[in-house]
Amino acid sequence: MIEFNGVTKSFGKRTILDSVSLKVEEKQILAILGPSGIGKTTVLRMAAGTVKPDAGQVRSDRQRIGFIFQEPRLLPWRTALGNVTLVLQGRGLTRDEQVGRAGAILKRLGLQGFEHYYPAHLSGGMRQRVAIARAFVLDPDLALLDEPFTGLDIGLKLSLQQMLLELLAWHPCAMIYVTHEPQDAVLLADRAIVLEGKPGKIMASMDFDRPRGERDQSYIQEQAAKLTAVLTAKKSPVGG
Repeated sequence: MIEFNGVTKSFGKRTILDSVSLKVEEKQILAILGPSGIGKTTVLRMAAGTVKPDAGQVRSDRQRIGFIFQEPRLLPWRTALGNVTLVLQGRGLTRDEQVGRAGAILKRLGLQGFEHYYPAHLSGGMRQRVAIARAFVLDPDLALLDEPFTGLDIGLKLSLQQMLLELLAWHPCAMIYVTHEPQDAVLLADRAIVLEGKPGKIMASMDFDRPRGERDQSYIQEQAAKLTAVLTAKKSPVGG
């Protein structure tokens, strides 16, 4: 579980977040939506423990955290396999164990045969799959996703989202997913919150009552429309 209790955060004289309280239970997926600069990434950084709140408290029992960014952020001088094994170093695994684990998850993500390719020789979708593999090879108990599908064409985006859902079925974990897209939130998350205002506050929360595998296009569109209404109206919370 990870929990924010009345968290406030400022950078310089600008208060980014004000009195934010939220909870993510074990294996629960929370989506965070809101305009650029509202503090969504700051929430992720505090969840990761790299940024401390100025007021309030962040409590977490998560030990292994996987982070997936908007850009793959791969080291260009390391192969796909080398980028994934890098995060396993210093964790008490032999080199063979590191290579075995990294190779297995790359295979799961459809990258068998590309393990020894450098990032420059991989497509954009392949590079993002390597980034996903790097996050999940740790067997994370918390995954933090910062708009990892932004800027991708729709076909590639849907393919990567399906791979992520399959990974989560194989290795369920708590996840906080930052996105601008209401449909993405409904597709992937159990619950969504909307940040608004200056400073950012939680202005809406929605629970999605159907299991992810049972959400058809009609349900996704209906729930996404509710989220869109909140994002555009900037008013009081709506129910799920």
